[in-house]
Amino acid sequence: MASADILNELFIQKLDTPEGKAKVAAYGGSFIRDRLREESFTGKILPESTITRADLQVSLEHDTLIRIEQMEPQSKAMPVTFRGEPTARVIRGSRFAIPFFTISSEKFEKTEQELMAYTFPITKVIEDNSMKDMQEILDREFLLHCESAVQRLQMDANAGAATILEGTDVLNKNTETYGVTKGELAQFSASLDSYDSLPCQSSDFTNLYKLFLKSTGGNGRLRCDRFLMTEYDFEDIMTWAVEDVGNKVMSEIVVDGYKYNSLKGRKYTRTIKTDILREGNIYAFTSPDFLGKNYVLNQVKFYIDKVGNKITWWAWKDVGLGIGNIASIRKLELYPGSVVPGALSNGNTGTSVADSTVYTSKLPKGVEDLGAINHRVDQNYTYPQIQAF
Repeated sequence: MASADILNELFIQKLDTPEGKAKVAAYGGSFIRDRLREESFTGKILPESTITRADLQVSLEHDTLIRIEQMEPQSKAMPVTFRGEPTARVIRGSRFAIPFFTISSEKFEKTEQELMAYTFPITKVIEDNSMKDMQEILDREFLLHCESAVQRLQMDANAGAATILEGTDVLNKNTETYGVTKGELAQFSASLDSYDSLPCQSSDFTNLYKLFLKSTGGNGRLRCDRFLMTEYDFEDIMTWAVEDVGNKVMSEIVVDGYKYNSLKGRKYTRTIKTDILREGNIYAFTSPDFLGKNYVLNQVKFYIDKVGNKITWWAWKDVGLGIGNIASIRKLELYPGSVVPGALSNGNTGTSVADSTVYTSKLPKGVEDLGAINHRVDQNYTYPQIQAF
């Protein structure tokens, strides 16, 4: 196998010819596209479908492409007498539009001389800096849509008003819980405004699943198919007692951890992206048929060029992500504090909190704050250091 510096040199040589540019771009596009489907948790909840320009329409409201989706028409049966007739209904199916937008990586630049100084292949740079950044943006956008959906459900169940939802509000039934509920420990927490993620309990998942079946605030008749949680919160399952999981599963947890792909009859997806899905938030979903659509237009595009001694490349894809049935999403919060803007309380006083930085600690971070660097090499924090010898 060729070493990394040789691969980099061959990579540069290919960019000196039009044929080489096409081959490198095609290889990069294929590589990125496959890994995006594998690593984005959005695709596990709402599978990605590829469509073409022929499947889209032009929006009348702004300069973008849209996809018109059809909702199933409503129908019902009724009892009638021998001489009676059923009620007439004009058949109508609701529609909604999914707008398309572009997710792009940064534009990366490197000179030919600098590239030869690296001992790892350029494809590694493409993978780390293009593919992973783009999938994070897709996951962030998806969770923002999910949060909007569950808060809309809460408002509709509470007379259209943004209401405080702290742990004690759920415990004392001060607020109707239809889109969001609180964990058991959060309900009994002494600190109402705390946003610390408390360990999830076995009963929390039962209460989360039951939200789909409630007729209050909607018509129910939905079923939880999968939920999404962070690895941080998933570790709390390892601390459940024998009464929660039984002797057999408990002995397995001690040795191998929780290794089953379902919990209380529902599949789950775990993520380490705690800057997008913050600790203490667990979202539950129906099957994709009831939820929405996740489209990518054509395929992931990859551009690379070499002008003089400067190499430039970036990747992008056009996506359409839409939730058609907002009742297909529910949320479990493992912290007692409220995350409803405009309806935040200040402990037992009930006074609105003006500082929005409190509740935003449980919402996805901004785009510029994603992907914080863990290492401290640039600050010279490595051990041992050469200066010590």
